[in-house]
Amino acid sequence: MRTCEVCNGSEQVHLHRQHFLFPGLAQPVHYNVVACQGCGFAFASDIPDQSALDQFYQSVEHHLHTELPSGLARIHAQFFQFIEAHADVSQDASILDIGSGMGHFLAHFKQAGFERVLGMEPSPAAAEQARATYAIEVKSATVDAFDTPERFQLISLCGVLEHIADLRRSLAKIATLLADGGYLFVAVPDAEAFGRATPAEPFLEFALEHINFFSRMSLDNLMRGNGFEKVAVISQHNDFYDNHYLLALYRKVDTSAASWACDDVAAGSLRQYVELSNQALAPVHLLTEQLRASAEPVLIWGAGSLTSRLLCDTPLGKANICGIVDRNRNLQGKALLGVTIADPSTLATQTDTTVFIASTTYAGQIRDTLVQQYGWRGRILSLVTGAAQ
Repeated sequence: MRTCEVCNGSEQVHLHRQHFLFPGLAQPVHYNVVACQGCGFAFASDIPDQSALDQFYQSVEHHLHTELPSGLARIHAQFFQFIEAHADVSQDASILDIGSGMGHFLAHFKQAGFERVLGMEPSPAAAEQARATYAIEVKSATVDAFDTPERFQLISLCGVLEHIADLRRSLAKIATLLADGGYLFVAVPDAEAFGRATPAEPFLEFALEHINFFSRMSLDNLMRGNGFEKVAVISQHNDFYDNHYLLALYRKVDTSAASWACDDVAAGSLRQYVELSNQALAPVHLLTEQLRASAEPVLIWGAGSLTSRLLCDTPLGKANICGIVDRNRNLQGKALLGVTIADPSTLATQTDTTVFIASTTYAGQIRDTLVQQYGWRGRILSLVTGAAQ
């Protein structure tokens, strides 16, 4: 059980249990979504240790986009514009992007004339792609293992803090990399917004690697307690994932404030999110129950986070699954429910089979591929549209 990373409290309120079944696992795993009774910070308890999470990233290679989708490009541009508006950083400043992926975000700084840019990314393949695509240096390392004598004027954490199990240790390490008075940019999903609208993908925010659920208050509490003062924080919608992110800028200061203000909104927002996700899951449950009852052969396109949840939350795992395909080469060859994950190119001989698209972000693109490239004659089902017309 995790203790609270903000106040070190051990008393928790249980909000939800999320199950996952990933390629290579014989049995499902789970974590519990909880809120600290002391300060209100919401997080996942009963999770794998940080080394296991790091290994998960290296093998699955999340967010590795050779061709950056336009929606993600807009998000990176908005992050850069926020920093430009609120941080006084000269063009000779030294900048570090932690969790830099392929370097798409750092490229904005390079294009704006910043020369001293460095990325840090656990995935070796992503680091190599950053060097090849943007000629940006990216070190393949985790936060804990990264070491350099350089002190940076700006460090960015885009979609990073929600993944880290030991937040205080990681922030202490980040503080040693940041120059006195330097800026820390943080972008994390906004937990206050989770319960405002029915999600297109049920329980999207409860991915295995999403283990911290920040509101403005809990993020401020965490940062203030680890030697950072707030400069600016906003909540901003992004249309690519159809969710809200907190964009926050902090400065490194000499002292840490041990006091915290109670977050009284996150738990309620997460409860509402669970209810809305269950509502969105109901028609999917009905559809997958029909697939189970018919015993018709079903091919699943997608073996990622959504599939990992649907196999546990719906009857999909009891359907007559005849094949699973995924474009991620690191998943290909692994087994899921005894079925070996294959490259989509193998679909050429199965065009009469019912396909279940286990993706919301790329559902339209996958549907077009099935119809236009393979001349698909079987039913095409997804969370977005149900059955093909």
